[in-house]
Amino acid sequence: MPKLSFLQVVGIAAFLAFYGFAVFALTRDYYMRHPPRVAAVPASPHTSVQARPRPPGLTLDNDTGIPAAVAGTNAVLLSQQADDLFGQGRYAEAIPLYRRVLEISADDLDAHNDLGLALHYMGQGEEALAILAQGTAKGPEFQRIWLTYGFVQGQAGDKTSAAAALTRARDLGPDTSIGKEAARLLGLVQGAVPGAP
Repeated sequence: MPKLSFLQVVGIAAFLAFYGFAVFALTRDYYMRHPPRVAAVPASPHTSVQARPRPPGLTLDNDTGIPAAVAGTNAVLLSQQADDLFGQGRYAEAIPLYRRVLEISADDLDAHNDLGLALHYMGQGEEALAILAQGTAKGPEFQRIWLTYGFVQGQAGDKTSAAAALTRARDLGPDTSIGKEAARLLGLVQGAVPGAP
């Protein structure tokens, strides 16, 4: 077995460290861009979701619901915490975090999308639609927010506006999973629109 020189050992160690960091960075980036979502879309908004009590000392003095550990100005950490709460169905706790993200980064389209959906699930349909409308204005090419906007409009009973938003979501990428879901929802909405083909 050949013996390695000191420089070869250092080179191998540096390569392994770089490789490990690259895998970590790519994995982290993927999960930041594609946070976990609720698996099924309920037929009606959740109006009875109860927030779990937090131990004393873990929230800010003004009890905004933002944990003290992430209450700074780091929108990424706040988004991760909010996404975790959202994924657990704890929408009431996620809402203040998404609001804080939007205070820090007003153009965060994912936060607009997720805040709108959380508000919808908490039965705050008008506010959800307003947040989603702001998001579509800021990111007219952001396909996911059009899907959410159409879904919430459909749940609110505005089938015509829902069909327009879902058509936009579908047309932005018909072959993507979001585009296919938009087409499926569009079929359901158009079947409910009087006079629709």
